[in-house]
Amino acid sequence: MSLPHRNLIRVDFTAGTDLRNMVAREDNILSVHSYFCDRGDKSGILGGPGVYIDRTDAGKETRVTRFLFLLDVSRKSVPESIPPEPGFNLSLEPKDICFYVTAQSVITTYTSKVGIIPKESIEQVFIGWKLN
Repeated sequence: MSLPHRNLIRVDFTAGTDLRNMVAREDNILSVHSYFCDRGDKSGILGGPGVYIDRTDAGKETRVTRFLFLLDVSRKSVPESIPPEPGFNLSLEPKDICFYVTAQSVITTYTSKVGIIPKESIEQVFIGWKLN
C-alpha cells in the first residue's frame, strides 16, 4: 500500500524517562499531542500521534531518552471534523508549536509537561527549502 506524499518535519525531543519501559512493562500506549500554542490543544492535531525511537538508539538495552515525532508541513482545513481543524502551511506561516506526550493504559494515564517548538525553529527548517 502506498501513502500519498506529504512533507513532514521531524521533531527530536528528550524525555526524563525511558518511554519504551512504559510501553513494555506497563502496556501503555504512547501518543504525542501537537497544536499551535496560541490556539490551545483543542484546535486540531498537527501531525500523527506516533512517538518513535531514534534509529541510533533502537537496539540499545540501556536507558533511552531520545525520541521523535513528525509534524505535517501543511494541511487543508477540515471544518466538518470535531473540533473543526483549520488549515495551515508552516513553510509560509510558521507558528509556535506546543506538544505533550501521554502514556495511557487501562488503569492510568501519564501526561508529560508541555514542550514548545519556537516559531524561529520552524522558520530555520525552511531556509533553502523548495516546495515539491
